[in-house]
Amino acid sequence: MLYIVTCLITEETNTEFSIIGAVAGKKEAAAMAAEVYKDYNKVASFQNIEMITEWLATRSSYSFRKDKSHRLQLAITEVDTEKTVPNKQVVFSAAAEQDELMRKVSQALFEGKHTAERGGSNTPSCPIS
Repeated sequence: MLYIVTCLITEETNTEFSIIGAVAGKKEAAAMAAEVYKDYNKVASFQNIEMITEWLATRSSYSFRKDKSHRLQLAITEVDTEKTVPNKQVVFSAAAEQDELMRKVSQALFEGKHTAERGGSNTPSCPIS
């Protein structure tokens, strides 16, 4: 089995997608992705990096946000040498911030947690947390 390591960095309005590399083992792929994280987050502790390496080895993806405008997303994708299973064909998937916000608002309204209001200078009854 071959594992491809990919990286998506979002910094303010810039987005950069990279293929970091391909390796034969999932643990090697996780270590490769953790190195990218270590370069991105210079203040990460050894324990933090070890935890992220383990997370990547089990879950195959990790997302780290420095602040509102800076985000790192890592993914490990399995590639079979003969053909790719349809649900494994997506190399990387990332939702835009605005799409994610609208999804949360729609979910809150659908679940009946808040009510939508128009106009007025009052505080809205649907604060996003």
